[in-house]
Amino acid sequence: MKTYAQKTKKWIATHKLISGVLVLVVLFAGYKLFANPNSKVESFTVKKGDIIQKVIVNGKTKAVNSVNLGFDVSGRVSKSFVDVGSRVVVGQQLVVLDSGEIYASLLKAQANLASEEVKLDELKKGTRPEEIAVSETSVANSKTALIDAQVNLKNKVINAITNDVDQLFSNPKSNTPQFNLPMTSGQLKIDIVAGRVLVEEILNNWQVGVSEINLPKIKTFLDNVASAVNRETPSSTMTQTTLDSHRANISGAISAVITAEGTLNDAKSALTLAEKNLDLKKSGSTPETIKAQEAKVLQMQADVQSINVQLNKMTLRSPQNGIVTVQEAKTGETVTSGKIIVSIISDSDLEIESNVSEISVGKVSIGNAVIITFDAFPGEVFLGTVSYIEPGETIIDGVVNYKVTIAFKEKYPQMKSGLTSKLEIITGEKKDVVVIPQYSIITKEDGSTFVSKQVGKDSVEVPVTLGLRGQDGFVEVLSGPSLGEVINTQSLE
Repeated sequence: MKTYAQKTKKWIATHKLISGVLVLVVLFAGYKLFANPNSKVESFTVKKGDIIQKVIVNGKTKAVNSVNLGFDVSGRVSKSFVDVGSRVVVGQQLVVLDSGEIYASLLKAQANLASEEVKLDELKKGTRPEEIAVSETSVANSKTALIDAQVNLKNKVINAITNDVDQLFSNPKSNTPQFNLPMTSGQLKIDIVAGRVLVEEILNNWQVGVSEINLPKIKTFLDNVASAVNRETPSSTMTQTTLDSHRANISGAISAVITAEGTLNDAKSALTLAEKNLDLKKSGSTPETIKAQEAKVLQMQADVQSINVQLNKMTLRSPQNGIVTVQEAKTGETVTSGKIIVSIISDSDLEIESNVSEISVGKVSIGNAVIITFDAFPGEVFLGTVSYIEPGETIIDGVVNYKVTIAFKEKYPQMKSGLTSKLEIITGEKKDVVVIPQYSIITKEDGSTFVSKQVGKDSVEVPVTLGLRGQDGFVEVLSGPSLGEVINTQSLE
């Protein structure tokens, strides 16, 4: 049995033999091609003809206008009106989000606007006597409410002292009251006893509408008593139940005084406002007042407009006529802002997009005519023009290409998006020009071109300047052999 090394040597020898035979075959073929004694020189009479230069590529139809739609806000889908394949028109509702809260805000803003507009109208008309009378009544009522609040405050203070605090004193109304809680803080007890004497003097001289200035002293006294009660602990002379009762009473007394004080302050504010409103009514509306009210109306109008904008954002509408290709909005689901949920392509405006290599793109210009055929429509020819050439390159399989867009010359109802097409881009066309076959041209190493013209028995090289190259094998002659002259071409038998 042969070893692996012996097999390898035999394979190499056989490979060398085959390679040698192939070289001989190639050399023989080259000799037959270029030195074939049977080859013969043929002639061509320079003539006129039409030259058409084309760039042939493949393309695919696509919608001229394709839009992806989503909401600017997040929300829950209330209604969805379209499905994939639905035909839509400009402005048609596609999807609606739940807008109950925003609509309620709109109604409130509209009501506020109406109110401010009424006030503006009233200011412009001026104050009526009836309105002044109403304002005067309001002032009178506010004064009565203030007196009531002052009397109420006095009563709450008296009740707090006599009914709640004095339970902790012996001889509370004398000049030497005694505070009956045992206390470790001697100063606090001294302050409480002195405070009770001061409070008694205030109560004896209380005048409604005047003595309220002493209210801070009374509140300080009540706070000291509350502090003492809260520090106290149950003892043999005071049970926990009794202590809790005192604490509740003092706390309630303080709350009652504070509430009465608040009511008094509110009454004072209400009276001040009523008096100012009366003065305003009596003085009439100043230009500044009217302008201020006009500013309020403008602000309310802006609020209404802003809410209307928000409300409009809750409805997704179609910006064009077309067909829905994507629909991901389901009723009841929540969608987020910025997410694409509906896509629409134009149903009638289609174009073709193709990739042209860098070798050919230099020949293509916007406006070039294009002959278009489709496998989907055998035997039919469609016409178009180059409408756009993308300036930036597109790399496809490592090759530089440029996207070229073809517009149809007219609308074709049978056309659909996504169809593959063959494109013949007419990059140049000349009629009735001097032409010669491309295979008659001799190109030198320096790039110069010649043709061979037979003069007697000799062949003479004539320089030729070439123009447009056609798809049919002919090329335009700009200078060189003249019309009717005979040039040599070579063909193999």
